[in-house]
Order: sequence, then C-alpha cells, then structure tokens
Amino acid sequence: MESFQRITITGWVACGHPIDMSSQEEEIEAPSKLVRKNTYALRVRGDSMKDANIIDGDVVIIEQSQLAESGEKVVARINHKEVALKTLRLDRDGVKLIPANRSMEPIILNNADVKVLGIVRGVVRDRI
Repeated sequence: MESFQRITITGWVACGHPIDMSSQEEEIEAPSKLVRKNTYALRVRGDSMKDANIIDGDVVIIEQSQLAESGEKVVARINHKEVALKTLRLDRDGVKLIPANRSMEPIILNNADVKVLGIVRGVVRDRI
C-alpha cells in the first residue's frame, strides 16, 4: 500500500506564458516517495505542458536543484523575474524552454537569462 505525506504548495507556476511566481500556501497529500527534504510543490497555471500530462490545476512536486539535464522538466526563472515550467533543452546556442503543447513556441534564451530552480519529480492531480 502506497503511503502519503502532506506537502505545502508554496505557490503557482506558469504552464503558458511566464508569470511572476506567486505565493499562496496550502497543503496536499502526495506519495511519500516523491516528498524529500529538498522538495516543494507548486500548482500549475496554464496548458503549455498538457501533452506531457501536466494540466491547469495540477500540483507538481519539485526537487530543488540549480542543475538539470537536457530533456528534464524544470521550473526555471527567466530574466531574473518570471517563472515557468517547461522542458529544458541545452545546446551550443543557449537554452530552450520547450512547451509540451504544439500550439506554443519554445522560449529561447542566453544561458545568463535562465536559472533552473528545480526539477519536476511528480504530478498530483488535485482539483481545487
């Protein structure tokens, strides 16, 4: 039987156009295997990751990390301000933050303009 643990949802993250990360604390029960000392949760706003089965209103469990591999889903700060959840793609020209929605374009940035805040480790579908 799977065990669950309460985790605080510390705010919202954009799955669409980048937004300022907003704070709104609430709690949710998540599988214990996803909750570690360096994890936090964010509620998703938008549909840019819908083809990766991350939809508006979902809660993503994030492992705090400034390092990520190309191809990982990350929460990233853009231009020292806005925050977005996208798939990270690293190449010689810089960084691409790629949506999982064919109707949306990637965000292309210089390395200095993006900072990884964490890696998506799981998704909890909890309707508010």
